[in-house]
Amino acid sequence: MSPARRDKHDGSVIGYHDSHSASAALVASDGRPLYASAEERFSKRKLQKGYPSGAIADLRRRFDVLDSQVCYVDLPLGAKVSRNAELVWNSWAKRLNCEKSAGALVGTLSRRVANGQVDGIVGVDEAPKNGGGEPGRHDGGESGRNDGREFVRNSDAKIGYDSLCEHHTAHAASAYYPSGFEDAVVLTIDGVGDCLSGCIFEGRAGRLTLQKKFYYNELTVGADYETFTAMMGFNPDRHCGKITGLAACGRHNQVCISTLDAFLSDSWRRGNRNFFDRMHGVEADATIAELRGFRDSRFGAFSREDLSYAMQHLAEERVLSLIREHISDVRGRDIALAGGVFANVRINQKIKQLGFRRIFIQPAMDDGGLAFGAALHHLSETAPPLSGTAPLRPMRMENAFLGPGFDDDHIRECLDLTGVRYERVGNIAYAVAKLIAAGKVVGRFDGRMEFGPRALGNRSILCDTRDPTINDWLNQRLQRTEFMPFAPATLLEHAEQCYTEIEGCEHAAEFMTITFDCTNFMREMSPAVVHIDGTARAQFVREGSNPGLHEIVSEYVKLTGIPSVLNTSFNMHESPIIATPEDAIQTFRDGRLDYLAIGPFLANAKNLSKRRQNATQGSSKSMAAAC
Repeated sequence: MSPARRDKHDGSVIGYHDSHSASAALVASDGRPLYASAEERFSKRKLQKGYPSGAIADLRRRFDVLDSQVCYVDLPLGAKVSRNAELVWNSWAKRLNCEKSAGALVGTLSRRVANGQVDGIVGVDEAPKNGGGEPGRHDGGESGRNDGREFVRNSDAKIGYDSLCEHHTAHAASAYYPSGFEDAVVLTIDGVGDCLSGCIFEGRAGRLTLQKKFYYNELTVGADYETFTAMMGFNPDRHCGKITGLAACGRHNQVCISTLDAFLSDSWRRGNRNFFDRMHGVEADATIAELRGFRDSRFGAFSREDLSYAMQHLAEERVLSLIREHISDVRGRDIALAGGVFANVRINQKIKQLGFRRIFIQPAMDDGGLAFGAALHHLSETAPPLSGTAPLRPMRMENAFLGPGFDDDHIRECLDLTGVRYERVGNIAYAVAKLIAAGKVVGRFDGRMEFGPRALGNRSILCDTRDPTINDWLNQRLQRTEFMPFAPATLLEHAEQCYTEIEGCEHAAEFMTITFDCTNFMREMSPAVVHIDGTARAQFVREGSNPGLHEIVSEYVKLTGIPSVLNTSFNMHESPIIATPEDAIQTFRDGRLDYLAIGPFLANAKNLSKRRQNATQGSSKSMAAAC
């Protein structure tokens, strides 16, 4: 879609949120996603918090949304205070600790009432005072009020909404409605959101019903994983995936598991101070330093691999135990998942193996997906009923290519402005496949940007899957220190040749959200993308969802007999995945790729200046294997 084109969709809804991984989304009246992007892709800051100005601006350039309703992720003051009071009471009753207290709640309530925020949003301290106490109406303009539609029209009106959506309800909606499952269990688990870390919903005939909720200090899977990640010397907000990868290199050590379990559980008991709250407060730096000291003082007898195995084992067992205890008759049922914990692809595989018929994980399973879920929830609550049934029915999410896209003219202009030499290729898919088969590293930029944390082919780096040493040298070239191998993008029609137990996972695997055990064929022919434990975080490539990538892999299999290519995100370490042609060209000019396939154009790194190549792509020793 060209940025100059603006499509109008009557009855569409915008969802947005401005906390961790801020994002914005636009959903059609029937629930079809039209647009969704995380703010980090525009700000270039990982997990960007705050008002998603870049995503909103891009959405407005591409769609006419003057008549769209707006849903914001938050609770009104009354519900927020009630939820916090419940947390305090539950903590006292179960002898748990938390950052909340009765005194703090009274102080917050007094301040909000004094500021006139009786029915308004609570999560945005800088929000103007309510005009007349109506939800979503804030001072602004001559009328003194600014609703959701004015927020869409006026770029200066940063705060506004027509409805609100609670955090875990947004997660649940983002999983249920795009799953296509009429009747499903819907499970959400994360670190914390509106005082909760998890919920179980029943999704039936287009309606979501809350069955069970868990406060964040009683279901601590996500919080403990973050705490452990910090203890191991990694960034707790960004690097939990490193632990998942490193865990496969460890072994089952019951003493290690029990010691870690006791350490984490004790931190949540009343009288102690849990590390999760402290890591996200004013004591963050001191708490992380304290945790890293414990790595040697309390856990020095255990290797980092065995410790990581222990953390992954505990996380899996806690989630599986919760399901066994609270969800009956799993066999033959469908399940939909959302929340940051389900970025853990190994947990997702274990859940499916409990006996569920089908599984779906929202591609933007972390807080980035909240905007999408909020818009869907608004439609489910407000749209006119469909033929006497629920106003919104689950609809299979066809793809996650919901971000900005650019036409060939725009791409050519960007190439010309930067002086990169390129050629237009008649059969770009064959050209890319031939380069990959020859062992070249190819950056691919084409079509609309993926929504969620995984690159699915349109903003990807593609390579050959036959080189078992690639995890060392490609990570080094891209300045990454990942312990996970790279993921395979596998033709859907060849999936059974490569993986076991794929039935019921096909849809989820289109978004790279679940692992599989690899077949002998996969282990022998594509060692570059098989982890040490024999699993792979596969992406199933379906022609209908991404014909461009499907054609590349189809050409590659003709050349090699292998139906998978290596797919990793098009970015440098610690930077968000690229969003624009300018981003792609700049990353290419850094000199770490051999070729750039951008739209129908192909650029060769050999044509970059020798000085730039020497400065950025010098040779060095191979990075030691992680395992």
